Amino acid sequence: MMDIEPELSRAVKAEDIPKKGRMILLRPNDDELEAIAKRLELVSLDMFDGEIKVQPEPGREISIRGMIRAEFTQNCVISGDLVATKVEFELFRMFAEDADPFDGLGRDEEDVIDPDIDDADPIIDGHIDVGEATVEELALRIPPYPKAEGVNFDEATFINDPKDEKENPFSVLKSLKNKMNSDN
Repeated sequence: MMDIEPELSRAVKAEDIPKKGRMILLRPNDDELEAIAKRLELVSLDMFDGEIKVQPEPGREISIRGMIRAEFTQNCVISGDLVATKVEFELFRMFAEDADPFDGLGRDEEDVIDPDIDDADPIIDGHIDVGEATVEELALRIPPYPKAEGVNFDEATFINDPKDEKENPFSVLKSLKNKMNSDN
């Protein structure tokens, strides 16, 4: 299937999905939650669950859809304080055997991309990894710049460590010039 084992693998064999579909309960264990948190650079992933229906669709495609819930903790980008976040979102992805996993990589800037059309993901080696798809969707919903309540950027203070500052090359030249003048 994949070269790198995903942190939350819930692979479903495409040919074993009944016509009426199959429900997958997403309930990661503590080790999986910890591994996902590390991958997504979260302080912690406290809850991540959902009920996902895997359903064959016309045109040899397979859909996955369901409600996903997550609770996680990040560090505030300003203060470093912990920021707890809850998200709930509807998962919807399509998969197809003939989907190109590299579609879009060679597009020019002039190519028009319709944001309302989502290309199907590939079915890899006859399997769909429902767990990996949900982790990918969660990653898209994590705030990139979490901010603790009541913290404003204007209030942030920055401490300059003198060890981090390099000596100004012009001040070096000036002191050298002063030294040369005092020697004369």
